[in-house]
Amino acid sequence: MDLVLDLGQSGSRARINGVDYSFDISKNSSEAIVTTLRRIFEQLPRGEYERAYLSLTGLQGQVPETTPFGELCLEFFNSKQVAVMDDGLAAYYGAIGSQDGVVLTLGSGVVAIAGRTGTFAHSDGKGPIFGDFGGGYWIGREGLSIAIATIDGRDNAEDLVELLSENLATYMLLEDKTSTEAASLCIATAKNVLQGAADGVISAQLIAQQAAQDLSKTVLSAWSKTRPKPEDAPTISFLGGLTQASSFIELIRNNISANIPKAQFVSPLGNHLDGAPAIAEQFPDGVAPLLDWWRA
Repeated sequence: MDLVLDLGQSGSRARINGVDYSFDISKNSSEAIVTTLRRIFEQLPRGEYERAYLSLTGLQGQVPETTPFGELCLEFFNSKQVAVMDDGLAAYYGAIGSQDGVVLTLGSGVVAIAGRTGTFAHSDGKGPIFGDFGGGYWIGREGLSIAIATIDGRDNAEDLVELLSENLATYMLLEDKTSTEAASLCIATAKNVLQGAADGVISAQLIAQQAAQDLSKTVLSAWSKTRPKPEDAPTISFLGGLTQASSFIELIRNNISANIPKAQFVSPLGNHLDGAPAIAEQFPDGVAPLLDWWRA
């Protein structure tokens, strides 16, 4: 049996022998990824798994030294082969397989992976301070910040104050406005901002439009790094929780199409748990810098 694990910013998932497990344990800035994985592994069913496939957020397009990850999997599951990869690459292969194109993952954060003729490129995935423009954290933070400024007399988005009244009530109860709970609040607020945009709330629409523009730039950046030819028609797909906001996805598509007229948009074939083992087996020697193997 093999183990597949996907660590995200809003939770984690694992697949063992065709059975999927979900955990309310996510990547955060307060601990190393290996420490987070240890907490997840402690909740997984015990067993021996010859291969482990780790799809990880927070790598920012650069897989680190794999030894700590390999030794952890060896300790818990006696795994002799461990593939460590950027979660964007797992998303790419899960969504469109070996097709040339771009997969944009839209969750709390943002990452785009482009592939063309067997080479790959990475864009954004820089974390909430320096990147992840247009993602869930960014959208929620923008909405709350403007609403809070309005309450403080520094802005005039009364429609956002009304739309986000429940989120603002939670904000008021935060003892530490810079804590991980504050970051989680921003993420939770994103869906209300996007729903408000779909319902015609003007201030929410402005945030959604800016997010869509930023996300289209991320897709364009990733695709351009593969040095495409003018006649190329990339397959483009989206994964992640924000894809449930259909009007928002349409905004992103329109922005991309204005710059890549031949882009073909498709629904994802699968997810990170499907893509991680598939891409790892496709590249047994790794794909620097997005995928590397550890072997005992």
